[in-house]
Amino acid sequence: MGDRDSPRRRTGKEPMKTSIAAALAGLAMASSPTLGADLFGTAPPSMTFPDGQSPVTEVGSNWYLRGDIGLSVDQAPSFSMAAISMPTGAGFLPFSSAIGSSRPHDDFSADIGVGYRYNNWLRFEGTYEYRTAAGGKNMNSVLCPTALTTAPIGNPTPTGYVYDQTGADTSVCTGALDLTRRDSTALAAAYLDLGNYWGVTPYVGGGLGLNADMISGSVGYTVNATGNPYSADLTAPSGPGTVPQVWQSPTGGTITQPNISFTNQNWNRSISVTHYTMAWALMAGLGFQISPSATLDVGYRYLNAGTSTLLVTPQTGASVKLPNVSQDIRIGIRYMAD
Repeated sequence: MGDRDSPRRRTGKEPMKTSIAAALAGLAMASSPTLGADLFGTAPPSMTFPDGQSPVTEVGSNWYLRGDIGLSVDQAPSFSMAAISMPTGAGFLPFSSAIGSSRPHDDFSADIGVGYRYNNWLRFEGTYEYRTAAGGKNMNSVLCPTALTTAPIGNPTPTGYVYDQTGADTSVCTGALDLTRRDSTALAAAYLDLGNYWGVTPYVGGGLGLNADMISGSVGYTVNATGNPYSADLTAPSGPGTVPQVWQSPTGGTITQPNISFTNQNWNRSISVTHYTMAWALMAGLGFQISPSATLDVGYRYLNAGTSTLLVTPQTGASVKLPNVSQDIRIGIRYMAD
């Protein structure tokens, strides 16, 4: 009887012990990876990354700031006037620069901007620049009628008013012009870096943008005979039987009429105008790596913002042609954002 009971007891209890042991082992491995590793071999190594790399991509690491100052050589303006407004034999001086001659100006520029390095070869920039530009002074002789004289002279039937280019029957004035120019230029540019050689990177680039040429100054006319500012009443009578309001030579021949109307004259005025033009530029230079984040930039730039014309005095056709072309040597810093 004891022998028959013994197998029955082992058969019922051993499966229960095996189940309990398996459950405890699973719980132990779940709560302790080290215990599981000890029981079933070495645990897999943790994931690592090479030095300087991270599983998280850094945002903004290719952006940089830049700032430059520069010295530019600018093309000087040129002055012109309608031939009919120039007295015969009178002195006529060319447009002169602010430094006393018509040679190109030396001007100053400064810019700030932001850039993005696309890869080791290509980068893009947007810059805003302030520049002084070539202005200057001009003095010239000009016909300035002070009174109306009928023409032909001595003819009992006048057909107009005399406009004598010799200055015999009209006064001669000295016109003085003074211009100052300031430019603001916005450029979008692309640069090609040509490799790094012992910390020095040569580059070439090109840009396109918009230029605002801000022109200010004054123009004034003085009567040579009196030294007084020019002012005249050229109001002609109107109505049946009056002299026609046309300009003629002393002998009565009709001449090409300047834009001098038959009314009160005052040609002195202040000048304040802004001309907007497209601008393009070509650049070349060297970048010197002075720290992991900073690069010293020394470069040359050719900037062309076109040419505009300013009509100074409509009555004489006096105008100034204002080229906006400069060649710049610039030095600055590019700072890579962390």
